[in-house]
This record gives sequence, structure tokens and C-alpha cells, in this order.
Amino acid sequence: MKKLLSLAILLLFTTGAFAQDADPNASNTVVVISNSTKLSDQADVFSVFDQYERPFWNSLVSQGDLLGFGHMSHSWGDEYNHNVYFVAEDKSAFFDAWDRYSTELDVPEEVMSETQRKILKHKDNIYIHTAFYGNGEITSGTVMLNQNRVSYADQGTYVSLFREYSFPILKEMVDDGKLNSFGLLLHEWGDEWNTNYYFQADDELQFHEAWSEYISVLSSEHPDVLEQLVDMTMAHKDNLLYERVPQN
Repeated sequence: MKKLLSLAILLLFTTGAFAQDADPNASNTVVVISNSTKLSDQADVFSVFDQYERPFWNSLVSQGDLLGFGHMSHSWGDEYNHNVYFVAEDKSAFFDAWDRYSTELDVPEEVMSETQRKILKHKDNIYIHTAFYGNGEITSGTVMLNQNRVSYADQGTYVSLFREYSFPILKEMVDDGKLNSFGLLLHEWGDEWNTNYYFQADDELQFHEAWSEYISVLSSEHPDVLEQLVDMTMAHKDNLLYERVPQN
């Protein structure tokens, strides 16, 4: 039965979707859909995603209708433990892909209904994805999502500083194998966290080492920039997620 399985969409950005020339001004669209399930239901929800949805989204990527997608589980942070993200050229391309999903995905009605009942909370966000760079490899690993509220009067300055000062530091770390990818996620539709960035690393240890190096280099070489970024941040939270890439 061709039906919408409403359990899914969030964020984990397949790193291959970010690999490209190093242009801090490049942009595309990222849609992140976050869901919360009981831990006792998590394995079943993931299994449905892997069996029915992952192959469908892979086909859209191979056909060029999406740039990429990914699936992330909770490691440390809030209650959202089933997250799916999509990377598209723009919002229109994403909604075209979503229309195909809603009409072409074939899921047994009883599977869909059972999975829907296991989703306790749901939210989604659409972001402008910019200042991103990656090594082009599609791997599992730790994703840090750093979320911030910045006044819209200051957001342009924040983004400019990130592009000019943070981007080259982080790009060098990716090129040196210390990170897999990074990027900015700017609010377009969704909640109040309007200026966000992510790191993707092989594991939590590599992430913490990369984070320490990034802050150390930025604070030693551009202490005024770090101070400005902190001063413009009105509120902050972060999560550690785990990007799931099944092994064939």
C-alpha cells in the first residue's frame, strides 16, 4: 500500500552530500525531522526505517532528486532519538521529493500504524545550509549539533565571521583527517534556534579532540572573533548524535 509513513524525517547529513569545492558562500537546503520514541521501541522504529525508507531515499539520491540524506540516533542531549535529515538544492526540490515519498513509498498499513503509535514527539526544521565542507566519505560516526539563538540584527555578522575565520580552520582539520565534515545551519522554517553548526567525526573521542583544537586555534589566533561570537549568542544548547550508516 502506497502510504506516507509519518515516522520519519530528521537530520543526519550524509557526509558525501557535503563534499565539494571549498566555497564558504555555497548554500543548499537541509530539512531535519526529529522524533522521540521509547528506548524499548527504538530498535523496531529503526528497523522499519532501514527496511522501507532508506532504500527509497537512496533511490531518489541516485536519481538526482536529492543531494543526500541521513539517519541519526541519540548519544547525549535531549529526547529526540530518531532523526532523519535531507539535503536538497532548495526547498522546492525537497518538497518534490517529499511528494514522491508520500505517493510512492509502499509500506504495509499495519506496519505504518504500529510505527506511528511509537512516535511520542515530533518536530521538524528547514535550514539554509552554508559554509559546509566534507571529505566526501559516507561513514557512521558522532555528530555534534551546536544550536544557538542569535539576534537577527547580529546574524549576518556571525555568519560572516564564521565564514572568514572558522571555515578555514575547520577545513584544514577535515583535510588533515581530524574531522569528516562541518557546516552552518541557518533557520528558515522551524524553531527559535536560528544559527547552528555541526561537526561530524569518527567517534566521540575524535570529536572532543577536534573541538578542543578548534577552540584553541580560534582563541589564540583570533581572540576578538571568538569573543564576538560568544557575545552575539543569546542562548545555546547542543546535542551529540550518532549517524547510522548500515554496513552491507
